[in-house]
Amino acid sequence: MRPYATRIFATTFFALLFLWTLAPFAVAYGGTVQLPQTGQSQCYDSSGAAIACAGTSQDGETRTGVPWPSPRFLDNGDGALLRTS
Repeated sequence: MRPYATRIFATTFFALLFLWTLAPFAVAYGGTVQLPQTGQSQCYDSSGAAIACAGTSQDGETRTGVPWPSPRFLDNGDGALLRTS
């Protein structure tokens, strides 16, 4: 092989070897994330004007997500709040 071709081969080989070693981690840590609800109840067009939500698939229509814990914060009694989530 020519020196240039050898360098390209070696670079490609080691890049693929590196990606191959990371593949198990991509599978092991894949999954879903449970995002909290946004609390949005209205829908808006691109100019910011309120519109009917039907058929928009915006958060105001779907209201998907995990509900926030209740209570979300606790008062420590010393002027500080403790987050419960």
